[in-house]
Amino acid sequence: MFTHRVRIYIHHTDCAGRLFFGSKFFLVHEAKEHFLESLGVSVSEILNHPEVTFPLIHAEADYKAVLVVGDMVDIDVSIEKIGETSVVFLFALKRPDGRIVGSAKTVSVAVNKKTNQKTALPKEWRKKFEKGL
Repeated sequence: MFTHRVRIYIHHTDCAGRLFFGSKFFLVHEAKEHFLESLGVSVSEILNHPEVTFPLIHAEADYKAVLVVGDMVDIDVSIEKIGETSVVFLFALKRPDGRIVGSAKTVSVAVNKKTNQKTALPKEWRKKFEKGL
């Protein structure tokens, strides 16, 4: 498991001063980028692959507690499943004391850049993703 610590800033909140739902996805996506780098897969490697791209095709999130400006949050990132063409990422958001304040799940799929059709995950990515199971 990989953990990325973040602080909630005012630009992450809504007019009520609580974490804005869109910001939650921003934070977990940022944590995912750090997680991928820890596995040896840089975002630039994904973006610059000559044949395959890796867009996010599904995202969901649950809120268990309010987060406000100044709160510190640990985002635990893991891989739930690696399919032939896709990867399911899980995120657990916790306060530093370990109390869970939310969760998220995203799915990304390998897509052929020329045909825009899903395709097998590149073998070099799969090997690195498997370290995150």
